Amino acid sequence: MRLSSINFHFCLTPAPRPVHGFPVMQTVRIVLCQMPLGERLSHREAAPIRAFRPHFLCFPEYFFVNKRLGNHGQTPHNQERELSRIKTMSRVFDATVVGGSMPELDNGLLRNTSFVYSRGEPLGFYRKRNLFFAEEGKITPGDRAGVFTAGGVTFGVLICADVFKDESFLEMKRLGARIIFVPTFSLKREESVEDKYRRDKEIFVRGARLSGALIVKVCGVKSEYKNFLQARSLVASPEGVLYRVKPDEEDRAMIIPFEARL
Repeated sequence: MRLSSINFHFCLTPAPRPVHGFPVMQTVRIVLCQMPLGERLSHREAAPIRAFRPHFLCFPEYFFVNKRLGNHGQTPHNQERELSRIKTMSRVFDATVVGGSMPELDNGLLRNTSFVYSRGEPLGFYRKRNLFFAEEGKITPGDRAGVFTAGGVTFGVLICADVFKDESFLEMKRLGARIIFVPTFSLKREESVEDKYRRDKEIFVRGARLSGALIVKVCGVKSEYKNFLQARSLVASPEGVLYRVKPDEEDRAMIIPFEARL
């Protein structure tokens, strides 16, 4: 994938909007990497990210996969290689990388796991708990929350279908998360724009209100590898949707810098 295939969509404003429920304490720069699964960032594609100097980068669910192995296949060698990629990006961008997710080998079990690295150091991982129907019988759900702290910001990770349970957001509130990253694998569906926006409000704005946090959803883009996806990345606060991909951008790879005050 070359530079021309990605829309570097800057959505910055002179006065970033504060997130309701928190005093204005710090400005946080976030990059949403809406990309096809299993792709790589080239040096040219990385340049605008580096120039933005993000505090956080987030990738889609199942982004760190080997397309020959598939979303539900893994080898020890490939797992180490994908972890090395996440670690390297966190060091190169001097940022915290929420590694979307990847299939993780765990003592004979297969997990859907988001690994988190900050400036080259591992912060931990989160294993998806609420499985999608295609994962059942293949993926073993996790059993604990994923909440981390970097740069003085406490943040959580949920993966895709985790957002369908209110308890996921309530737990994040109890654990003090101020940002919730949601790597997502979203199936394309036939629906009106009004239906899309209503769903955003019912799930993500409501989740932001339940948790009192900023919600950052990052989706994978359809490709020859997975041609049935729709990419509807967004940022939501308790006050409403702050940013979302337009309906005509749902098939486009985009690097989306976003700035907010917490």
